[in-house]
Amino acid sequence: MAEYALNLWDYWRIIYKRKWIIISVFLISVISSYLFVEKVDPLFRSSVTLFINTSRTPIAEITGSGVTFWGGGSENFETQLELIRSYKTLKRVALDLGYITEDSKEERVQDVVAGLRGKINVSIKETTELVIISATDKKPLEAKKIAETVANVFIENRWEKKVEQARNTKEFVEKQLKKIDETITDVSRKLEILGVEPTGLAEAPIAPKQFNELDQRARLIQLQLTVEDLRVRYTDNYPGIINRLLEIEALEKELNLSEEEKAMPNIDREVLNVSKLRNELVINQKLYGLLKERYEKALILEASKTKDTEIVDPASLPRASITAQATSNFVLAGAIGLILGFVAAFVVESMDTSIGTIEDVEDYLKMPVLGVIPQIDIDKKEEMDYWKEPPPPEERKKFEQIMGRMVIQYQPKSSVSEAYRNLQTYIKFSGLDKVGNCLMFTSAGIQEGKTITTINSALSMAQMGYKVLLVDADLRRPNVHRVFGIDRGGGLTEAVLGTLKLTDVIKTIDDIMLGNIKSSMIMKTYGMENLNIITSGHLPTNPTEVLGSQNMTDFIKEVKSKFQVIFFDSAPILPVTDSCILSSKVDGVILVYKSGYVSRGALKRAKVQIEGAKGNPIGVVLNSMRASDMKFGSPFYYYQQKYYGEDEGEK
Repeated sequence: MAEYALNLWDYWRIIYKRKWIIISVFLISVISSYLFVEKVDPLFRSSVTLFINTSRTPIAEITGSGVTFWGGGSENFETQLELIRSYKTLKRVALDLGYITEDSKEERVQDVVAGLRGKINVSIKETTELVIISATDKKPLEAKKIAETVANVFIENRWEKKVEQARNTKEFVEKQLKKIDETITDVSRKLEILGVEPTGLAEAPIAPKQFNELDQRARLIQLQLTVEDLRVRYTDNYPGIINRLLEIEALEKELNLSEEEKAMPNIDREVLNVSKLRNELVINQKLYGLLKERYEKALILEASKTKDTEIVDPASLPRASITAQATSNFVLAGAIGLILGFVAAFVVESMDTSIGTIEDVEDYLKMPVLGVIPQIDIDKKEEMDYWKEPPPPEERKKFEQIMGRMVIQYQPKSSVSEAYRNLQTYIKFSGLDKVGNCLMFTSAGIQEGKTITTINSALSMAQMGYKVLLVDADLRRPNVHRVFGIDRGGGLTEAVLGTLKLTDVIKTIDDIMLGNIKSSMIMKTYGMENLNIITSGHLPTNPTEVLGSQNMTDFIKEVKSKFQVIFFDSAPILPVTDSCILSSKVDGVILVYKSGYVSRGALKRAKVQIEGAKGNPIGVVLNSMRASDMKFGSPFYYYQQKYYGEDEGEK
């Protein structure tokens, strides 16, 4: 597999080649830094250092319900930094500094707050609880005032928030105390009904006799509740009711209850669990005492004036501008300029799709340049009338440009025609005399001029007296038939598939004369009689199968025995695989490269794919080359000169 990695020499070559880009970016960076330092207004910075106590003081702790309230809120330092630069804080700063008033419009307030936020920087001193607030301004006194005001406002806002939280907690505890007091009163009433003294339950246990009496009272209440339930479904004559009433009467006598005490108290069934009532009373009494203690602490915190944030280092009046360090700025700008210059140089090199000289092409591809075709400016050529019946307007301009580039036929004395004749000389010695008489023209991408190069090469060979066959093997976007004004049907596809014989698909000068090109244009120069054409024929559904078939191999073998030179015009290499398959069947492949049109990587990849398909790339034709792309002294440099011939002005 081909290697494309850059070595040290390549890096040096790129740096040397793009040195002016590097120098330009470096100078721009240094000059920009100088202009910035000289023209920008000086800025001054003043800082305040704050100590924030992160030890949180509990305001209320309700252990019974598992809820804890703490004073001061979240002590996350990142949160505190954001609060310093928050809208609420900076709006109050702007009011204290007189930048805005209470009557200022919201748009004005937002603009001032945004401006202050841009001037303020907040940071934490590592491994400490110290926060540094810095303010930057064009005026040193103003920077000092902004830093001081921001610090003071933050301290006041933070303490006001703590006091407000203490006040809210106090109000909450007051409500809880009231609820617990009501619960204690309710439980005490229930115990009194059961004959239990609620006072001192936690200290003094109940004697056995008391428990017997409690059990009797609980049994009495239980019987009364049961009778009430039974009376919903039965009458008083029901045996179950009669038995329970007798038991109730016996218990009342035993307890010696008065008539008022005999009446069933309005009590829930939970009162029957005396132990549960006793525990509930004890817990609520303890919780009431705890809440009462926390309530007193909340009152103290609310009334306290001691703040947990203080200024450690006050703001000082800055004496030197922070933009006055010109030397360090220039050094930094120079370093950045060099880095950006190197980056720009490599970016430009990677985006450079052209290959500077013919020698670069040969060195890069390790393959000879067979010919250089100069750029043709069709607009400057004399307009010619090629067709008997002009093509449709949408195709006329396109094929006028193609016809105008058939210089071998229509401009035989031009320098471009001579370039094509020299190309045929190289093809003859590099291809026909070495590898064989069947060659394929292709390109890496579309619109690089492969078709017109193939046609001119075929016409040039025909003018040299060779019996030439031109085959349109582009079975996707064929153009040869349009250039010669003949019908596309009955061509390569039919010959390969066997529906027509070889002799039936070959078009000669007679077919061209009967086509759409005027006879005067056909007879403009000699050699057309030696040219034979096979068009693409009908386009198959899968061109790859047609070109890769054994019939295609047999077809090539047959035409090689009948013609001296066979040129195939094929599809581009990279978009489709047709040409790769065909390249393995022909004797050699010629790559057509339009200077600056595709990247060098694409051209290299086209060669690699041909070699991977067992094809034989024999050389490159550089199309549309400019004189500036050629080194002075190169043998191809002189192809751009006016054709050396008889002076038409002489008689």
